[in-house]
Amino acid sequence: MHTNWSKHALNLPTIKNVVILTDCTDIAFNEMRQTLLNELDSFAIHDINISPIVMINHFSVINAAFNIRLFSEIYPAEKTIFIVVVSGLNSNPERIFGKTKNGLTFVGNNSGYFNWLIQDVGIEYLYQNKTTREVNGNSFGGKYVQVPTAAKLIAGLPLDHLGVKKEEGFIRDFVIENGTVVHCDNFGLMKIKSNKLTHFCEGEKLRIFVNNIYKADGIYTEKMKSQKDNTWVLFTGSSLYGLPELGKVRSQNSAQELGVKVGDIISWEKAAYATAE
Repeated sequence: MHTNWSKHALNLPTIKNVVILTDCTDIAFNEMRQTLLNELDSFAIHDINISPIVMINHFSVINAAFNIRLFSEIYPAEKTIFIVVVSGLNSNPERIFGKTKNGLTFVGNNSGYFNWLIQDVGIEYLYQNKTTREVNGNSFGGKYVQVPTAAKLIAGLPLDHLGVKKEEGFIRDFVIENGTVVHCDNFGLMKIKSNKLTHFCEGEKLRIFVNNIYKADGIYTEKMKSQKDNTWVLFTGSSLYGLPELGKVRSQNSAQELGVKVGDIISWEKAAYATAE
């Protein structure tokens, strides 16, 4: 047990769920998970649920931002901490931790992937971590900085001991443009950050563009599975507040067929003369 903080370790933690969101999807995840368990054990904390890994696209701040926002809707905020370990920038951004206004605790770095969450939910407090990226010559910040910080937050250690308080403006500017592909699932369905599809009628014909280049004819539909095989369809998806999704019916990888990756821009326009194939 951390003897200097034993009185804090005796408090029952309010956080019960740990979610690790990371592009370190090999043994590094297991290292982080077990390091967290070891750290919590030193505080005599054992009743914590560590969720299965949330895999982030390599180096993608956009995909990290989407997953953070998505899972913030599912987990009970006041009982959950997000540990985010993503190599999103070719620099060493500040390590940060904080809490949203609805009570979700988060630990990560200042790459911009928390911005979507903060913009939608608001922030209660924000700290810059006092621990540097390299600890005793070790450069795996997720294992040696984020994870121990999360354990101390779960144990209830004083925030000012762990970091330096910052204003919301400390967060790095990062805005995901309307129409951006934020995730491609295992069938290549493209989830798009955009407004709800409220101005289309069932079966309405569309022209689909990728990065302003025409790519395909399609239709709007409320139910993808009701359409014919090989039809390109735009529909209200299942994620967040109904983000639009684009896909080809019964395709094994719709995104690959269009050459689309996370970060590309999808747009569409009504086209009465288009024929979906």
